[in-house]
Amino acid sequence: MATRRPIDAGSEYLGAEETRAVGEIGGHAGFDVVDKPLPKEAFEMEAFMNEMVTIVVNPPQDPDDPMLVQVGVNGVNQFIPRGEPIAVKRKYVEVLARAKRTDFSQTLDERLGEKMNHLRSMHSLRYPFSVISDQNPNGGAWLTAVLREAR
Repeated sequence: MATRRPIDAGSEYLGAEETRAVGEIGGHAGFDVVDKPLPKEAFEMEAFMNEMVTIVVNPPQDPDDPMLVQVGVNGVNQFIPRGEPIAVKRKYVEVLARAKRTDFSQTLDERLGEKMNHLRSMHSLRYPFSVISDQNPNGGAWLTAVLREAR
């Protein structure tokens, strides 16, 4: 059974954004509950992660960025061309989905000193991509769950 709709990974929820006071390192105010329809046995997971998925990695915005994206799993590398559909194993799609960048915006109220100095995190994909075809009925839910994980 094919994916019912294309999934634009760049427009999916990428994990909770939070505001922190300067000086805080780590820790989370809460957590997201995510149901993952994943196989329970290791051999089923291995088969799932080696299924072929057709994706398109968006072309680079910066002309100096390479036209090939290199991803690796357990010492095995895969080069993925940008801007064209390509079938790759799901394990490489997971690497793309976890390749996130976090930027921060700052709110500062100098009247109260550092008590009002807050940082807000914003997540984005390093290599935005779309899934064109995934034959596994659990594939869409799996990808959405991976994208929601903050790290």
